[in-house]
Amino acid sequence: MAESWDESYDSSRQSYDDASRRSDDSYQEKVHLEPIYGSFLCPLTKQVMYDPVTIETGHTFERIAIEKWFKACQDSGRRVVCPLTSKELNNLDLNPSIALRQTIEEWTLRNEAAQLENKNRSNVHVVRNAELIPVIADMLKNSSSKVRLKALQTLCVVAEDNDENKEIIAAGGTVRTIVKFLSHDHSEEREEAVSLLYELSKSESLCEKIGGVSGAILILVGLASSKSQNVLTVEKAERTLENLEKYEKNVRQMAENGRLKPLLKLLLEGSPETQLSMAAYLGELVLSNDVKVFVAQTAGAALVNIMSSGSKQAREAALKALNQISSYDASAKILIQAGILPPLVKDLFTVGFNQLPTKLKEVSATILANVVTSGASFETIPLDHDHQTLISEDIVHNLLQLISNTGPAIECKLFQVLVGLTNSPPLS
Repeated sequence: MAESWDESYDSSRQSYDDASRRSDDSYQEKVHLEPIYGSFLCPLTKQVMYDPVTIETGHTFERIAIEKWFKACQDSGRRVVCPLTSKELNNLDLNPSIALRQTIEEWTLRNEAAQLENKNRSNVHVVRNAELIPVIADMLKNSSSKVRLKALQTLCVVAEDNDENKEIIAAGGTVRTIVKFLSHDHSEEREEAVSLLYELSKSESLCEKIGGVSGAILILVGLASSKSQNVLTVEKAERTLENLEKYEKNVRQMAENGRLKPLLKLLLEGSPETQLSMAAYLGELVLSNDVKVFVAQTAGAALVNIMSSGSKQAREAALKALNQISSYDASAKILIQAGILPPLVKDLFTVGFNQLPTKLKEVSATILANVVTSGASFETIPLDHDHQTLISEDIVHNLLQLISNTGPAIECKLFQVLVGLTNSPPLS
């Protein structure tokens, strides 16, 4: 009975003939297809299953095929048996094999993508020369998710290693359309959109355009830090952000959305002008306590160096950043270790041509108050070559003198410093 099955099998399975053809070795080698796994094949049809179901004996078949087998047994008056074991079945229940079906679907999609990629690669120049890129880009707005997905895949291949094609793709509002896919419900479209943005971001001239799309960097930062997304999607989002770091405005946006490493890298390694810009922007950000600690550990010493030896503009930017970082006890203690006290006290006590403007002295006084109230011990932290400390008689005297000769804002902060010093824990 089983021997004659192939001849009588229903023609509705015709659409899956191509799956069986994929077993041809030369075809697989050409498009790099995955092999057909034995568990994917129906024992009756020898074809990849679309709707696998399991019968009483534990064997799995294509639903349509096993239903035909049951009917053929019943129509011939024979006992209904398992086609593989010939064991009589007590029931004809068909239990869907959901896990196997999902695995087959994923395998099919991967192989279809491989075919598409192979075909697209051989026609990249044809697509561009025929001016089809704008037509394909316009398909991203199609109502069919399948059409949109194929358009994304095709554009990704067309963009690869071809800056001219990247520019054509990014013309008009296409980048904005691609970004919308990042928050799309269809995971496949989202994954392909990330891949396409990654290809486009390889062109430095397009980094500004991608970052200029509202929400693009915010969503990419979210994808790159996600633990629920596909691993490849997370990696592509991360690499896209790394490419976008080439443009300073993008770095600022990343910092706004919690990705501070690029900004701190420029602060540490950039030109003096870039360091000034990054320090100034850091001072404007609202940082959580954990982030303050991270910034203090990463860039505290650099900010202290800028504060003590930079231009007036750079010192102002560094002071404002340090003011925010020092507002948390743990990060303030890290700044003490980074050497913030000597230049800070020097700025407060310096008079004459090199003295800080009053507004910046107020910032310095605020930082000192933050540091002193952090709970650190100051008995052994030298401020100068004479090894004076904050609790040395001369330093306390100078603080009292400064209080009597300054405005109320600085005066208030310096009183906090004195109170903090009296509460400072002694060296154990």
